[in-house]
Order: sequence, then structure tokens, then C-alpha cells
Amino acid sequence: QVLLRTDQTEARDLLSLQRSELKKVRQQLQVVFQDPYGSLNPRMSVYRMVSEPLTVHLGMNRDQAKERVSELMELVGLDPKMADRYPHEFSGGQRQRVGIARALAFEPKVLILDEPVSALDVSVQAQILNLIIGLQKQLNLTYLFVSHDLAVVEHIADEIAVMYLGKIVEHGVTESIFRDPAHPYTQALLSASPIPDIQLEQQRTRVVLRGDITSDGVSLSGCQFAPRCPISDGKEQCTSESPTLADVGDKHQVSCHFPRGWAQ
Repeated sequence: QVLLRTDQTEARDLLSLQRSELKKVRQQLQVVFQDPYGSLNPRMSVYRMVSEPLTVHLGMNRDQAKERVSELMELVGLDPKMADRYPHEFSGGQRQRVGIARALAFEPKVLILDEPVSALDVSVQAQILNLIIGLQKQLNLTYLFVSHDLAVVEHIADEIAVMYLGKIVEHGVTESIFRDPAHPYTQALLSASPIPDIQLEQQRTRVVLRGDITSDGVSLSGCQFAPRCPISDGKEQCTSESPTLADVGDKHQVSCHFPRGWAQ
């Protein structure tokens, strides 16, 4: 199941929808892609890229579409006069702003942000993140933010789902995940993330994973993380039984037979 929940009562299984139903859902669910250049058509002007869905799906006339494109350009911090330009005439940060404007054209309820700042310079990353956070508050948007950058995740996310080989191994509110990680994979990720305080960086203990990542095509009878887990040695349950998500605290779940096992 792939569920889309747009309010407190509605949850729809996207994989079960017919083509006509899915077309309506796409207006509520939009994506901002990782590569701001590769996601834009180099043969189309910004105006055409942003206005096309407005005319095709919403039935706007030319004047209405032009006005809406100008509104969207201003919303993401771009001069509306730049709408006649092509992607190669923009910087990386500006292209990502165009991608965000295009995603907002339908006034969606949910935005999927797939590594939206990883391809940008560090100085530009901060600008785009501030824009994303501002738009969320201004438009009351829900974000599904995908990232490997833990500093970015901590800054922007209310809840975190840590995944290993496509499965959620830990889920909870951001503060709980960073303060008290319960899965050894989460602990390893956090221990590998640099700390700006030199003394704390030298004092903390690293969680080192062994071996190489298991292919997602290989089926294991037990925990998928067991071959690399620093606490699974000699534990038959880890290699014979697949764990399920279970509560380990308030709004905090983990998929592990021995949560916080390194502290036991």
C-alpha cells in the first residue's frame, strides 16, 4: 500500500486508484526533484513549463495563466520578468526555485522533496531551505523530505523515519530520534555526522558498521540489518526472526529485537 493522507480522516491507497482518480490526486501531491537542471525541460521557457499544467489541467486562459505564473515566481523569490528565460540562463539555486514554483502551481497539499538541496552549493542550500520552511508556514503545506544530510533533516523535520534497504527501522519525533536513537543503524548514522564542537567530537564513541551493505534483492530469514549490526553477534533471534516496529517511547517506534542494545 502507498497511502496519501491529506487530512485527519482521509487516507487513500494510491496503488488502487483508477487513471481518472489518480489524475486528481496528482494535483494534491507534487514533487521537487534532486537535480534542478535535469528536472527542467531545456527546450521550454520557464513560463511555458509552469503555465502548461495550469492551462491543460485547470483550464486557465492565457491571461489567467500569465497572472498565476507571475504570482508563483514572486512566491519563490524570482522576478516575474525572468519567466521568458530558459533553464540554462539560471543558476542552480534559481533553477530549484523554478522547480518549486512549478510544483506549487496546483496548490498541492503535499510536497515530496527528494534531496532538494544536495546538488547545490552550501551557501545556496541555506537560501533554498529557508524558502522551503517559509513556504510551508505560509501555505500550510505537508512535506515528505528525503535526505541523507542529518543536519538538514534535524533542521526541517518534525518527524523522522530512518530507512534501511527500503524498510523503516525507526520512526519518531525529531527530538526523540536525535536525543535517544534506539536502532543501531540510526546510532551509526548519528555517530558519523560531524559535530561543530571539537571537544565533543573527540570524546564521543563511534558506532562502526561491519561488512558491506546487503543487496536489496537478497532475502534474509531474520533482520535485514543483522549482517552489519554491531550488537547481533550470538543472538539467534536476529538471524531467524524479522523484527517489526514497536513502541519504545512516546511517539517513538523501532524495528529491532534489542533496541538500545549497546547500552544493555
